[in-house]
Amino acid sequence: MKTLLAAALAISLLLISACSNQDTEKTKQEAAKATEQIKEGSKVAAVELKKDAKQAAVQGKAIAEGVKQGLSTPDKPVNINAASKTKLQTLPGIDEETAGRIIKGRPYHTTDEVGTKGVISPEQFNAIKDKIVVR
Repeated sequence: MKTLLAAALAISLLLISACSNQDTEKTKQEAAKATEQIKEGSKVAAVELKKDAKQAAVQGKAIAEGVKQGLSTPDKPVNINAASKTKLQTLPGIDEETAGRIIKGRPYHTTDEVGTKGVISPEQFNAIKDKIVVR
């Protein structure tokens, strides 16, 4: 009986081992297949990444050229009778409150009136006088 039990146990272990080897082989094959798919996907992604990098470089160059062109173009004078509060704030030393005072003081017949009406300080006027017009 002990011999029969030992033989049954040995056969069971062999069957388990065989099934286990079969599962291991199958797992290895699946892993190899998945790895191959990942490698192919990586190659495709690398090609796409190269294309995108080239496109980004072209766009970056265009942006740089636009900035360069914008910086070399002289600023257009701001019409103090028509400019929005936001546009007035682009002038040196003009904050939101000062822009509001400039708007309330409209209309101006000359650029000097902005300074003489007391809307802005003499220092502020000197900073913007060459950047404003009256139309």
